[in-house]
Amino acid sequence: MTDTGAAPPLLIDRGGTIVRLRLNRPRRGNALTPELLDALCVALADCGDARAVILTGEGRAFSSGGDIGEFHARTGDLAQLEAYGDQLVSALNRAILALRALPCASIAAVNGPVTGGAIGLMLACDAVLMRRDAFIQPYYAKMGFAPDGGWTALMPERIGSARTGAWLALDDRVSAVAAFEMGLVDRLAGAGSFDAALTDIITTLAAHDPAVATTSRRLLDARQGRDPLGDRLDRERAAFCDLLVRPETRSRMAAFLAPHREAVR
Repeated sequence: MTDTGAAPPLLIDRGGTIVRLRLNRPRRGNALTPELLDALCVALADCGDARAVILTGEGRAFSSGGDIGEFHARTGDLAQLEAYGDQLVSALNRAILALRALPCASIAAVNGPVTGGAIGLMLACDAVLMRRDAFIQPYYAKMGFAPDGGWTALMPERIGSARTGAWLALDDRVSAVAAFEMGLVDRLAGAGSFDAALTDIITTLAAHDPAVATTSRRLLDARQGRDPLGDRLDRERAAFCDLLVRPETRSRMAAFLAPHREAVR
């Protein structure tokens, strides 16, 4: 199910001191794979001289989270399935931590839907611009997965534990406008004005001292009484692997994929 051909999973555009990183699996909704996330980590490590990093998706989605097809393809071998889940979530956690460790400001330019663990890539950025027709949805209750990507490690800091728990249980689809009102999004823009809005943010950040953004982030992340983010993310990884191999989760994956398979026959 992994993408074939020469297309790289991540596109990197450098314009002076501005780096734009584009998740590049548009036919799969930019679903996350270890290869894509490893490429993202390598690219982030090479942003030492950047003044701003933009993370966005190619095509109509920001990212649909983990690729269900990749999980389901391994359901015949539970050890292989668990190992893949561990590999994927570990790579996602590394990418989240790499975003938090950037020596400059980061912007999530959310050009379309964000589902599952992809939320972590958005929440790890310093600022979020979202298209008005985008949305956020967990999908964990529907699939039988444990939440990963910062749903329990980062989201409660934004909206509170009770609200996060209810969202995960109900699996609500939250519009861009609602996400803005919840404090998850900093700027909204329509399809026709999205690029201009992003340019405005880039121009602002490029004129600012990047040390202020990085120092502010470090101080916020080190608030007293909080477990280190890496520890919180690792607890998510362990829980994800535990639930992934259950018969209930495997049957839910098969049911989710069945309509898609019928559609391509």
